[in-house]
Amino acid sequence: MERITALYIGRVGDVIVATSFLRALRRRYPKARIRLIVGWRSAQVLPLIPFIDEWAVLEKPARIGENIRFAWKLLREPCDLLVDLNSSFSKTSMMITRAARAPRRVAFDKGRGPKGVFTELVAAPAEREHMWDRYGRLAGALDAPYDQDPELRLPIGDLDEGDRLLAEAASAQGGSFRVVIHPGNFDRYSFRWPEEKFAELADRLLDDARVKLFFMGGPGEHDKVAAIVARLKRPVPILPPTRLGVSGAMLKRMNLFVCNITGTTHLAAALRIPTFGFYAGYTQAVWRPRGVRHGGTVCREWESCRETTVDEAHAALSAHITRLSSI
Repeated sequence: MERITALYIGRVGDVIVATSFLRALRRRYPKARIRLIVGWRSAQVLPLIPFIDEWAVLEKPARIGENIRFAWKLLREPCDLLVDLNSSFSKTSMMITRAARAPRRVAFDKGRGPKGVFTELVAAPAEREHMWDRYGRLAGALDAPYDQDPELRLPIGDLDEGDRLLAEAASAQGGSFRVVIHPGNFDRYSFRWPEEKFAELADRLLDDARVKLFFMGGPGEHDKVAAIVARLKRPVPILPPTRLGVSGAMLKRMNLFVCNITGTTHLAAALRIPTFGFYAGYTQAVWRPRGVRHGGTVCREWESCRETTVDEAHAALSAHITRLSSI
């Protein structure tokens, strides 16, 4: 096996979760040249993935010139194996698979699309099957040794830049246990714990002598995060917006990342940073990071975390901080 193409047209968090599979692929084919194809939303994560040799980015539809060059490169450089990591149907992944001309083409059975695009289909995921278990089955189809934890590695330049930006941020008051809150995912109402609850929870953390508190936001979220911070009883520094690797470097200086379920949640998990999240039944079953480092609350609703109370969140978070402090 000389050339392998892995394909995932998803968001940043989707691709980060899939790094467990990419690591298995590298272990199975240590001498192969592995290319990862992603959509434009995930481009920033590519330099952080240590298991790939090259990448290609499918740009926004309006960027015709870039996509013509992408198609030409794909047609000019066929591969021996293509693996589609999308677990749901994607017309785009179908078209790319056909263009790649790989003799072996492996994917999940999505129950849709023309026959014959893929040479091997892995059984469709169950509704409650965790993403890491899905990728374990996909790795099994290739006899690839698999373990579930995602993994990213930060370049030295990103680590240095993260330290510089963190030093420039306003000094946070409080104890030695550094907690950063990311109240993002503002475009997903039902999977977003309410802003007013984040503010009340943060005020309680400001009364916890163990905690030094920070806030952060994703791309385009600074003003919304600043509006939450403005409600607090005391000023709290907001980490500056920056590229993904530098954000990861700042996260690595924290003891705990408190979050809605976002790509940044998976960034933290892939960098071995403890997390505490607000989960709906669906996100708990399918997307929540596993392991003792990762705490959270689980709402009774399948598609909403909003009903979780501040009292419930504070009790669980305080217990998680105590647990992490003893590790």
